[in-house]
Amino acid sequence: MKQSFVSFLRGLKQELRSHELAWLFVALTLSVTALASVSFLADRMQRAFQFDARQLLASDVLIASDQPLPERFMVEARNSGLQVAQTIVFPSMATVGTHSKLASLKAVSPLYPLRGALQVQSNNSTFNSGPPPGSVWIDPVMLASLQAKLGDQLNLGQKTFLIAGVLEREIDRGAGFMNFAPRVMMALEDLPATGLIGLGSRVTYRLLLAGPDEQVQSYEKWAKGYIDSEGLRGLRIETLENAQPVMRKTLERAERFLSLIAVLTAMVAAVAIALSARRYALKQADGCAVLKCFGATAAIILKKQITTILSLGILAAALGSALGYLVQLVLTFLLGNLILTNLPSVSIWPIVWSSLFAWFLLIGFAGPPLFALVKVSPIRLIRKEFEGINSSSIWVAIFGLGTAAMLIALAARDWKLAFWAGLSFGGALIVFAGCAWLVLKLLSKIATQNFAIRFAITAQSRRSGYAVMQITSLGIALMALLMILLLRQDLLSTWQGNIPADAPNRFMINVQGQQKADITQSLVNAGVPTPEFYPMVRGRLVAMNERDISPNDFVEDNAKRLVGREFNLSYTDQLPPGNRITDGKWIAGDTPQISLETGLAKTLKLKLGDQLTFEVAGEKITAPITSLRKLDWGSMRVNFFVIMPPAQLSSSPQSWITSYYQAPNQEALDYQMSQAYPNLTVVDVSASLKQIQDVLNKLSAALGLLFAFTIAAAVLVLMAAISATQDERFRNAALLKAIGASRKTLANIARLELLVIGLVAGTLAGLAAGMAAWALGRYVMEIEFNAFGQALFMGICFGVIACQAAGYRFGKKIQAATAIECLRESY
Repeated sequence: MKQSFVSFLRGLKQELRSHELAWLFVALTLSVTALASVSFLADRMQRAFQFDARQLLASDVLIASDQPLPERFMVEARNSGLQVAQTIVFPSMATVGTHSKLASLKAVSPLYPLRGALQVQSNNSTFNSGPPPGSVWIDPVMLASLQAKLGDQLNLGQKTFLIAGVLEREIDRGAGFMNFAPRVMMALEDLPATGLIGLGSRVTYRLLLAGPDEQVQSYEKWAKGYIDSEGLRGLRIETLENAQPVMRKTLERAERFLSLIAVLTAMVAAVAIALSARRYALKQADGCAVLKCFGATAAIILKKQITTILSLGILAAALGSALGYLVQLVLTFLLGNLILTNLPSVSIWPIVWSSLFAWFLLIGFAGPPLFALVKVSPIRLIRKEFEGINSSSIWVAIFGLGTAAMLIALAARDWKLAFWAGLSFGGALIVFAGCAWLVLKLLSKIATQNFAIRFAITAQSRRSGYAVMQITSLGIALMALLMILLLRQDLLSTWQGNIPADAPNRFMINVQGQQKADITQSLVNAGVPTPEFYPMVRGRLVAMNERDISPNDFVEDNAKRLVGREFNLSYTDQLPPGNRITDGKWIAGDTPQISLETGLAKTLKLKLGDQLTFEVAGEKITAPITSLRKLDWGSMRVNFFVIMPPAQLSSSPQSWITSYYQAPNQEALDYQMSQAYPNLTVVDVSASLKQIQDVLNKLSAALGLLFAFTIAAAVLVLMAAISATQDERFRNAALLKAIGASRKTLANIARLELLVIGLVAGTLAGLAAGMAAWALGRYVMEIEFNAFGQALFMGICFGVIACQAAGYRFGKKIQAATAIECLRESY
């Protein structure tokens, strides 16, 4: 047994001396590594949600609302024998000395958390409940921002607290926008003394419940029925099955995008596998013909090829899985605190998946040309023909495209994404091949007296199949590279680049009507331009066209969230700066009417004339949509989705909001305003953008790691594509040398051939990647993103430079060889 294994390894080592088989092995290992790394990470994150769902909720079930929950929910929970805890979360300014920062304040009841434990740095203890009254816990980022330390005093509204601990891990943090702001945790009984919650405050109330599964399920059933029967709005029930929906969706999107890059890498590597396998089969054809001359049967040759594929599959799966695990560790490190839970150890399934992936790739892309060696005839030694390879090309395409579709569907975990990626890959193959054939036909019509140009065009046209294969392969690789490059562009930097230098960088909310004059005077005295205040009225959309609606009436998640929450409505008879009417007419008179933002209209499928009903402070206000507005979000001004005439909303309960520019040397102004007006919340937009930038940098680093695999795969495709016509180039060189062609002529011919391949492939890849980037910008990112010029320029440059660089060493080898040596190399 040991001797057989040693013999097997010795035979494999001898096989791998073939450059073509070595490239095939590297391409297969690379593709397995790319997908295995994402598969390991996705598996660990998914199992983390399954294992830690109770900790992600800090309970067994919770009820969240944007209004104080009715007392009936707590009474029923206690009657059911359940443990009860409460949390209240909202943004507020936190101050230490002269330093103020926006914090995500969380007030918790004594029993919080009901499941799991908080990690707090304070006497090296682990706490099973929240901070004691009169003290707060803050996270390390807030501690550094306020230049504070344990034992310092922190001001929240009208009350002063002792910083008693550093919050190192909060199990149910979640992933909403306000969770980018650093956390300050306090006792729930201290909240009224702060005076922070007022009209217009954005507050989330949560009721946490825990107990035996049977009682929890019974209570959940009762709560759903009670919410439906009472028609309560703005409430949602989170359970073990849907814990942290925002966090889940954020990570799922990141996972799908990482998977998409990994799949594109695998598909590019698959092209290299197909090219390498075809060239390897051609090189092995003579050996198989000799074996048949000595009596070898088709079964013996088939066994040899199966052994080769088996060996490659096992080694590539093992090596790719090991490398994928290491890359996954790096990805986990790069994503950092974006993964807000402790990940469990790896399972066996990603390894199984990686092994299956290796076999699919081998069977789909390398199997047909290798198995075609069984049909080689001994006459091959004389006539140098290999019909089996030609006849199997159809099967290569069928198996290859079928395998690609299967792999995309499995890796993407999203049929829409799989359909888009499969359509792009398959469509690009067909379009690139057709365009390449057409360009070669047009070039063959060119009449020129230059020998090098004429010979290069003739050589490409005579064997157009090889040229089309090279152009298509290289074009696919370049398209994948360009798409990832364009997707990785820093969209936030592009957005910030369009923001004027003096654009507002502070938003002040919760302003009361009687405070406007004093606040205006305070800001003007501090050197801030006179701010403009806008009224803000809280209202909930309850009906459309006289039909009551609920989140369950909509399919899209974004539409469900919009209908489930309260809107900030406003009123004015003047079109706000930065607003542009795209349809209908602006508000005129006091008759009921609504001006609606175009994006909201698109999400809720609304149009001019539709009637909307909002519930404001217990009263219903109904009006038709009379205009649609396009907002300039880049202006950083105050914007509203819904605007009505003053006659409709001016008597409703309201607060005011404003935005203004604050110079960097006026940081103390935040502290002064929060001290003078404790009810205010001043949002430093520049700080929020920096926090978002940090998140994007982490994602960008993770994408960059996978991007390196795509580059490596594209290099393999390039080398395999150039080598695919190596024998033909050697034969042409032998003919030219025999008739006295100079080295300069040979070099010019080689450069022209590579120039045509690189130019056509780069142009096709640039156009295709540009159109994909435009579609993503318009329909997914909802921004103006015209990348045609950039993509086309990059595609042409990459294509031409890469082809010339890859062909340089090969060209030098041809120029240095004699005619006899060229003939030997071609067979």
